[in-house]
Amino acid sequence: MGEKIKKTRLFESIPLLDKRKAMKFIIYGLIAAILFGLIMMISRSIAQNAGTWEAIANQENEMNYWNGVYGYSDYLRRQEEIDRTRYWMEFQDVIFMNVARVGVNIALVFIVIGFLSLGVAEDIDERTRRIYLIIAGLILFVIMFTTFFASISISVE
Repeated sequence: MGEKIKKTRLFESIPLLDKRKAMKFIIYGLIAAILFGLIMMISRSIAQNAGTWEAIANQENEMNYWNGVYGYSDYLRRQEEIDRTRYWMEFQDVIFMNVARVGVNIALVFIVIGFLSLGVAEDIDERTRRIYLIIAGLILFVIMFTTFFASISISVE
């Protein structure tokens, strides 16, 4: 009956990282997200330019055949190699994009943990706390939509 119920806010009761570790999480998360994003861009570029590479390789193959560098059987063998290479150039996009997407999402989780940790720090004012928590919420929103809906992506052009 004489007990006093302590009223606390939700974000004050979450035990997270100190300020230094939170900044490390944010920085490492940003570096990882940039690296995985770079992998995604390179993979997509290779897949999109596979047709151009095939056209150039076919032209070179035909020129070598007509100039007598090699015979018809070598020409056909090289043509099959060119086709196979183009298909692999297009298919690698599926593999690397999925791996990179998982990597970006994991990196974003590290960033969210960092911003949540900064948001629950005791030595910051209320406005800064709200900014940190809003940033963490926006990143969680991006993670949610890019994870659950595969056709949605964020691109900067």
